[in-house]
Amino acid sequence: SDAVREFARLALGVPRGVSAEVAWAWASAGPSSVDVLLGLKLGERTLKTRWVIRRVGAGWRISDIVLVDPGISLTGAAVRALGPISVRRRDRREQWDAVALPRLIGVLVIGAVVLLAWRRVAPEKRILLLLTASAPAILFLVDGALAAARALEEPYIAPEEIPGAPWRQAEQMALQAQREGRVAAAAEYWNRAVAAGAPAPQVAYQQGLLARQQGNAAEARAAFTRALSGSEPAPGAARELALMDIAAGNTASALENLKRYRETAGPDPETLSLMAAVETSLGDTSAALNAVRQARELLGDQWKSAELEARVRARAADAAGTVQALRPLAREGVVDRFALRADPAYLPIATEPAWVAFINERVTPPAVQPTPERPR
Repeated sequence: SDAVREFARLALGVPRGVSAEVAWAWASAGPSSVDVLLGLKLGERTLKTRWVIRRVGAGWRISDIVLVDPGISLTGAAVRALGPISVRRRDRREQWDAVALPRLIGVLVIGAVVLLAWRRVAPEKRILLLLTASAPAILFLVDGALAAARALEEPYIAPEEIPGAPWRQAEQMALQAQREGRVAAAAEYWNRAVAAGAPAPQVAYQQGLLARQQGNAAEARAAFTRALSGSEPAPGAARELALMDIAAGNTASALENLKRYRETAGPDPETLSLMAAVETSLGDTSAALNAVRQARELLGDQWKSAELEARVRARAADAAGTVQALRPLAREGVVDRFALRADPAYLPIATEPAWVAFINERVTPPAVQPTPERPR
């Protein structure tokens, strides 16, 4: 319904009148459903979402949208907002009492009034009495028939207004404060949300982001660890732990957390890029290149994916492979050779002949096509 659509729009963070751009996509098909991961570009950020599509009859229908990193199902959240008995099937006895019985009583009252007045009214005026009484009786009957038809077309009863979850206001205020950098206020609002019954793993994930924003690594790690516990964990916490491990130089633990994130949340270009960098640091060039290939499949032949492959091959001292990865970019004129010389990622191949020749190539500017004259 419109209320559920509005709930989804607010949860995705899409401003009114603004459509999200799909930055990348990945799909996994099952016997009766398809999981589609979409990276939705919303302004400066990319939101990772899972769209669950199920077969309904001869077609397909979107049954759920999941915000992957915090692990929030929009369908589940909307159902919780509706309440346990808010949407229910109409009861026939209740339908009779509410729709048919009042109209029937009205018709009977009109009939009783006609019978009482029949003997007191002159015979020549009885036709007028019947005509006068028939008007409201017909109105009651028509109104009853229309009300019964509406009830049959709508077998379920739903509230006109959906009550919000008790923690929703505190949650929204916490997110707003977090975006504005009001750290203390955000922490207070998150505590209020937990006290009101907000899902613990999702709140722990947000608390971990907040602690990391404050520079409190120990508290952030503890919060992200809590976010991965329970029956409905927040998968994004594993990725955040991997980023913290990379910053601390613990590449082996970072790789384990990245693998855990990919298994629970599915692939995405950024995670695969991180995995490629970590696997390269650990000396597993084959696995790194496999991650790069998966990232390129998600992104298409975009220059970022080509540059990523070039960096991985350079760290593996594969000068010829590095040049081969960068060659399409060179043909498009988007390679900055001065920046490549200063990039430490390419130091392992700095003296390799293939790399030196590529770096020192003379760049030929693309030919300028003459502008055709306008007909006079």
